[in-house]
Amino acid sequence: MKKWLLSLCMVLALTACKDEKKEETQTPKDTIKIGIILPLTGANSYMGSQMQEGYEFVKEYQHPDISYELIYFDDQQSPAKAAVGVKKLIEVDKVDALLTGTSQTASVVADIAQNAKIIHLGISSDNRFTEKDYNYTMAPDAIDESSVLLQYVQNQGYQKVAMISANEAFADLVQGNMNKLAEKYNMQIVFDEKINLGATDYRLLLHKAEQTNPDIYLLQSWPPEIDILTKQLLEINPNARITSLYSFFISSNPELYKGRFCLNVGSKDETFKKAFYQKYGKGLEQMSATAYAQLSLMLDILKNKDKALNETIEKNNSIFGKLILDNRSIRYQPIVEVME
Repeated sequence: MKKWLLSLCMVLALTACKDEKKEETQTPKDTIKIGIILPLTGANSYMGSQMQEGYEFVKEYQHPDISYELIYFDDQQSPAKAAVGVKKLIEVDKVDALLTGTSQTASVVADIAQNAKIIHLGISSDNRFTEKDYNYTMAPDAIDESSVLLQYVQNQGYQKVAMISANEAFADLVQGNMNKLAEKYNMQIVFDEKINLGATDYRLLLHKAEQTNPDIYLLQSWPPEIDILTKQLLEINPNARITSLYSFFISSNPELYKGRFCLNVGSKDETFKKAFYQKYGKGLEQMSATAYAQLSLMLDILKNKDKALNETIEKNNSIFGKLILDNRSIRYQPIVEVME
């Protein structure tokens, strides 16, 4: 009996060793870890939620051949929390790449990504942070953005523009470009003022703007300020014409902008739009589309590390159409869309 038990144990041990070796040969390649910093709670949590839907949709629609894990950090759109988050993702989670969704967060992450030698792809038209190694941005060129919108405004027959911009990096960029390009498109900037983020009453400023009798307002800010500005302007002048770069499409109150035109990233892939609607039961939001395109490209880059970056970008089947590498900025052409 003892001899039989001993023989059985030896057989089981040998079988286990064989299975273990077999399992070792079948182990998949290391999973790629991608750290993502988003505002998942707080005033701008809806933006983070839209982006998260875009990121998660990649798993169902593209790259089934890549093993990867998405690790989210909620920065509540706070630079201080973003700094904590990127260090946690790098030092604790050991991520292979970083994604950010705003200029503000990207500028915080840039130095840390450079020091850690980890690739970082941000969503921003402000390419100043790409001066640092390992940092890239994916967005239309800032001058192109303003040119496309001004061309559309000119085609509508509007000439006098009242511009109200938030006191932050992207809005500063827009304000500067609009002033540079105004003469080219026969525009006259009749009012040009800044607002501080966090304020809740802009009526005095809006009354001053109304006195200049503009044909159209260019409001360049983000929620919740863009919504406050628009509501208060329409209280003063219900017939006011309003436009913006992207802001309407990331508002938490899209009904406020129904029928108004705004610059947008504009997915050109109708099949993708339908698939997204079937998954989430709603239309494709700007932030969802941008996040989807951003993660899809990052996975292509990580998958093809042995290839030249420009080659990978040119072959990327982006929902935004052709992508172009300009230094460390990945560009595509924006469009003007009317809010439905």
